[in-house]
Amino acid sequence: MKQKNMSRLLQALLLIAGLLGAVFFFAFLPFYGRELVQCAPEYAALFWPCLVWAWAFAVPVFWALFPCWQVFGSIARKGAAFTRENAARLRLIAYLAFADAVIFPVGMVVIALLGGGFAALTLVITLVTFAAAAVGFACYVLSRLVLDAAVLREENDMTI
Repeated sequence: MKQKNMSRLLQALLLIAGLLGAVFFFAFLPFYGRELVQCAPEYAALFWPCLVWAWAFAVPVFWALFPCWQVFGSIARKGAAFTRENAARLRLIAYLAFADAVIFPVGMVVIALLGGGFAALTLVITLVTFAAAAVGFACYVLSRLVLDAAVLREENDMTI
């Protein structure tokens, strides 16, 4: 597969993921929350705190789509994948994932203090936090590798 085709495929997948994420965070979750409040009115006071928590979690996710788009776009240009700019973009994505690894458990503690926590949610919190931290760590390592490759490429460009 050619680099340009890979780049376009990755960008298309990213666009689809972004659209699905938008539907999930801004259509499904509010709808599900309203349905839950109708079935269990005792949780009505938790509707907005939970929704704000979910949207706070979504901010780094959607923010990360932009540097991902730029990294995927650079793959199409020959020699542009291993650059200092892409290393910085991957590092930004790592920091955003680490932010989500903090936002999720902190939000759950707040919800639990408001009376909305339950034991089964602890497993979900653990898994999401681990996944966000793992993505952050992987992107951070990739950013270091891309930076090393960029430095090597720059050194080779100066060699006759």
